[in-house]
Amino acid sequence: MPKLLSYSIINMVFHFLLHSHHGIQKASSFLVYPSNQAAVAAAQRMMRHTMNIPIYDCNLSRNTFLSESSSSSSHEEGHLQCQDNQHQQSMDDTQQPKPVPVHLVEGICAVNKPIGWTSQDVVGYLRGMLERDARSRGAELSKRRSRKSKHKVKVGHGGTLDPLATGVLVIGIGSGTKDLQQYLQGSKKYRAGVELGFETDTLDMAGERVKKMEWKHVQEKDIQSALLNQFTGNIMQKPPIYSAIRKNGKRLYEEARKGKTEDDLEIEARPVEIYNLEYLSHDQDGNTLPCFGLDVECGGGTYIRSLVRDLGNSLGTCATMTSLERTQQGPFTLEDALPKDLWNQETIYAEVEKWNAILSKSMPTSTTNDEHDNEEEEETNTLVEE
Repeated sequence: MPKLLSYSIINMVFHFLLHSHHGIQKASSFLVYPSNQAAVAAAQRMMRHTMNIPIYDCNLSRNTFLSESSSSSSHEEGHLQCQDNQHQQSMDDTQQPKPVPVHLVEGICAVNKPIGWTSQDVVGYLRGMLERDARSRGAELSKRRSRKSKHKVKVGHGGTLDPLATGVLVIGIGSGTKDLQQYLQGSKKYRAGVELGFETDTLDMAGERVKKMEWKHVQEKDIQSALLNQFTGNIMQKPPIYSAIRKNGKRLYEEARKGKTEDDLEIEARPVEIYNLEYLSHDQDGNTLPCFGLDVECGGGTYIRSLVRDLGNSLGTCATMTSLERTQQGPFTLEDALPKDLWNQETIYAEVEKWNAILSKSMPTSTTNDEHDNEEEEETNTLVEE
């Protein structure tokens, strides 16, 4: 068959299939008689670009694709082969197993800090537990912890509690560490035990008694009046010398252990806010005067030990904090705080997931960046609580 006729026949078939919806749906190939390599190659390129329909030559073995002989057709086929290789590579990439996540869930929850533990003890315990879980799942972790490590378990807390204090400690997991700053500065509630007549160097029961004074002239109405008139609202408060606040680059408690006094360090009073104070006629053990209790709602940076010290001074005696429990921090209450005997990776992640759902409905998204994360070994709190 002449070359021009071959082109005409192929062209007719091509246009028929192109304009026929039924043809496009049903036709997967068509045959060319007799074999004319140049004509077939031209049609093959048109079909391949337009409809992806392969062309077969009847003179070749059944279901064998025609080869293109011209240099231009070889270039086209090479280009198509390159596209096929890229597509195959893309498919291979999507079939690659995804890396195992370091954290199963990221966010915030609350735990009940046990007595005798520092806040960093809690952070270290939870981080070690979640690291062991991550490794057991095959997650890749950096060999050494640092702020620049990408593959690490991140855990932080939202406000220091002293070792002798118990109660609500807000914990951030993974990206949740970026939201902890709002809890450092937010409202907190405490229940404190107080005893009149003596004072320790640490202002709590962990220290040595350094002062003793008469207290029997103090009546309940005197305490209630002082709480309302002198210690509610915006007040100035001098932090305890045994605290983690930095002065001249050093922690106050480090200087106190070297024998330095408040006068030596020139500790300055700071503004704090007390939202509400309630007098309780008995302490945590049911004792009455000289023992009593206080329910305190305050802003960030408030020291309950200092509040008790200043209250004793205002009553013409001295006083020491005998117990402290944080009962609420932000939306987290004591009932929401996970007790120590329930700390495991399943319950921690379940609590984070639960609070993610709750907080997403009620709290704005934090804009704090990674540079202010509060999850490393050193306490980075700018506002240090009891």
